[in-house]
Amino acid sequence: MSQPPAASRLSPLRRALNHLAAPLAALAAALPAQDPFGPPGGFPGGPGFPGGPGGMGGMGERTKVLAQFDADQSGQLDADERKAARAWLADNRPQRGRMGRGGPPGMEFEAGDNTAERPGARVGPKDVTGYPDRGLFDVDVVRTIFLDFDSDDWLAELTAFYHTDVTVPARVTLDGTTCEQVGAAFRGNTSFMMARGKRRSFDLTIDERIAKQNLFGVRNLDLLNCNSDPSFVREALHAFVANQYFPAPRVALMRVVVNGEDLGVYAAVQQFDKDYLEDHYGTKKGARFKVPPDFSGRGGLMWLGDDAAAYQRSYQLKSDADADAWQALVDVCAVLENTPPDRLQAIVPQHLDVEATLWFLALDNALADDDGYASRGSDYLLWRDPSGRFHPIPRDNNEILLGERGPGGPGGPGGRRPRGGELPGGADGAGPPNAGPPNGGDANGGPGAGPGGRRGPGGGVANSPLDLASRRDRPLVRRLLEVPAWRQRYLANLRELLTGALAPATIGPRLQTWRQLLQPIVDAGANRTAFARSFASTADGQPASGSLLSLIAQRGKLLLGDQSLQGEWPVLDEPEAQLRADGNGGSVLTVRAKAHGARIAAVHLHHAEGKFGAFAALPMQDDGKHGDGGAGDGVYGAALPLAAGTTLRYWVEATAATGHVDCQPAGNGALPAVVKTPKPDAGAEQAR
Repeated sequence: MSQPPAASRLSPLRRALNHLAAPLAALAAALPAQDPFGPPGGFPGGPGFPGGPGGMGGMGERTKVLAQFDADQSGQLDADERKAARAWLADNRPQRGRMGRGGPPGMEFEAGDNTAERPGARVGPKDVTGYPDRGLFDVDVVRTIFLDFDSDDWLAELTAFYHTDVTVPARVTLDGTTCEQVGAAFRGNTSFMMARGKRRSFDLTIDERIAKQNLFGVRNLDLLNCNSDPSFVREALHAFVANQYFPAPRVALMRVVVNGEDLGVYAAVQQFDKDYLEDHYGTKKGARFKVPPDFSGRGGLMWLGDDAAAYQRSYQLKSDADADAWQALVDVCAVLENTPPDRLQAIVPQHLDVEATLWFLALDNALADDDGYASRGSDYLLWRDPSGRFHPIPRDNNEILLGERGPGGPGGPGGRRPRGGELPGGADGAGPPNAGPPNGGDANGGPGAGPGGRRGPGGGVANSPLDLASRRDRPLVRRLLEVPAWRQRYLANLRELLTGALAPATIGPRLQTWRQLLQPIVDAGANRTAFARSFASTADGQPASGSLLSLIAQRGKLLLGDQSLQGEWPVLDEPEAQLRADGNGGSVLTVRAKAHGARIAAVHLHHAEGKFGAFAALPMQDDGKHGDGGAGDGVYGAALPLAAGTTLRYWVEATAATGHVDCQPAGNGALPAVVKTPKPDAGAEQAR
C-alpha cells in the first residue's frame, strides 16, 4: 500500500509551523552546514530545523571566502578578486538545498534580472535638502543617503556575497560629506528573503578600508528596509519611545539612493558597537553579545548547565573573544534559575542591571513586539558592563504594534500562528532543557494566548502586564516579577509608557510629523495606499481603524484596563537636589521630593557611586528636617555625604499603600540623575 503524501503525515502543529519554517529553511540552505546539534532542514526548535533542536543556530554563520581569494593579502577583495570569488561561490557555496542562480533558494528573482521591478526615480545630491548641522539620528529630518558602486552589477554582486565575509566597496555621501571605500553588504534574514528586487537592507562599515573614517561620528550603520511595515516608522517609533526612558539604539529615517536610483525610505539604525557604548554609557569597554532569532527559548537567558559551549549556539559574542564573558553569561543564567526567591533581591543585581531589565520588559510589552524577548526569547542584545553586570538591549523592532493581523495574515507573515504553549514537535517533544511547557504547563493556549491565539512557536506577544510570568523559558519575566518591589516597578514603567510617551495625545503629533516628512518620498514610489492607511483618520479627526495610532490606542486600552494596574497610584514631583561643601573637602547632597496622589507608605532615594553597579536604597523622611515644611507636608528628604571627585547616580521612588510606585526621573535606574562632586581644589559642579 502506498504511503500518503509526506505533508499529510505531519502533525497538525507541524503543518502550521511549515508556514514559518519553509522560508527560513530556504535561506539556511545557502549557509554553511556547520551544525553540531542536528541535521539540516525541518522546523523551528525541533530536530532538523536549522540549528538543530535549539532553533536557528546556523543562520548566523558566514561562508568564509575572503582569505582564499585575497591574493595580495590586503584584507579586502579588489574587483578581480571578487570576480573570482563569485565564480567559486556559484559552484561551491556550502548549502543545505538547491541554490538558485543569483542567490539563496526561495528567492523570487535572479540577481541582475529586475525587469519586473519598476525603476526608482533618478535622484542626485543637488535634488535634496541637506542637514549638515543636525545630528545623524535627528528625528525631525529625513535625509537622503547616496550609495555609489563602481558597477551597475551591484545587486548581483551583493547578493552573491550575502552571508559571507566579503563586502563590496561603495562611495557614501550624506549632506555634503563623502566617505570612500565603505564596506557594503546585504543584511537581514526575513527582510532579505521577503524583499523584492533592489530594496534590501544594507550593512555599512564606514572605516573598513580607511582607518578612522566616520560618517557624522558613526563608523558602522545599518540601513533597514522597513520590511512588512507600510508606515516605514515602526523602527523609528520604538527608538523614539525607548530612548526617553532607556538606552536603546537610535534610529533615523532616510531615503536611500543607490547609483542614482531612489530605493525609498529606510530606517538608519545605530549599530551595537563601541561607539554605541560610548554614546549611551560613556565607555567603550565591556563584552557585547547578540542573541539571534531562535524559536527554542534557549536565548532567553535560560540556564543550560555549567558548560559555556552549550550557550555558544544561542548567543554570539560580537566583541573580542573573552572566556570570562562566556563564564559570566553562564553565571547570570544560573543565578536566574537557581536563586531562592528570598535571595533574588540580594543576588541578581550583582549580575544583572535590574532597573534596565524592567524597562526592557515593559517596552517589549507596551509596544507588542512580535519579534522580541516575549515572543521569541531571542532577537535582542546583551552588554556586560565594566562592573560585570549584564544589560539587555532591544534590536530589530520593525514588527511592533502589528495588531491581530500582522503583514501576510493573522498573526504575522505566513498566516495564523500556533496557539500559545504549543511547542514545535508537540507539547512534550522539542522544548529546551528545564523549560517545561510554556505558560506554566498549559500546552493548549494558556494565559496570554490572546485573541485568535496569536503566539509564535517560542511565545507570542504578551496580552496582559503580567503575561509570561510563569514561563520557564522567559526567566527575565518569571524570576524578576517574583520580587514584589520589582514587579511593582515594572508595572509603573509600563504605566508610564502607556500614559506618557505612548499616550495617543502625546505620540500622535510625532506620527503626523513623520507622515509629513515622508509623504513626498512615498508619493514618488510605491506603497502609497498602504502608507496612507497607516496614518489615516476619520472625518471627525479620530485615528482610523487599522492605523498606527489606533493600534497604539488599542494596546494602551488593553493593558491599562488590566487588574494589575488598577488602584491608587502615587505621584512623585521632580526632585530638587542641592550640593554643598561640608567643610572637610567633601560635599553633602540633599534631595527633596514631594509625594502625593495616594496614601504614601514610603519614599526611597536609590543611589550608587560611579558609572556602573547596583543601587542602594536610603529611606527619605517626611519630618521637616530636610525641608521648610513641617511633618506630614508630603515633602520627603534625605542627605548623602560624598567624597571629593565622586560621580553619583540617583533616583527617587515613592510607594503607595496600594503597593504601586512612581519614580523620578521617569527612567529611574535606567536613566538616573547624575551629580559630580568637585575634585580637590576644583570649582563646584552643581547637581542636575
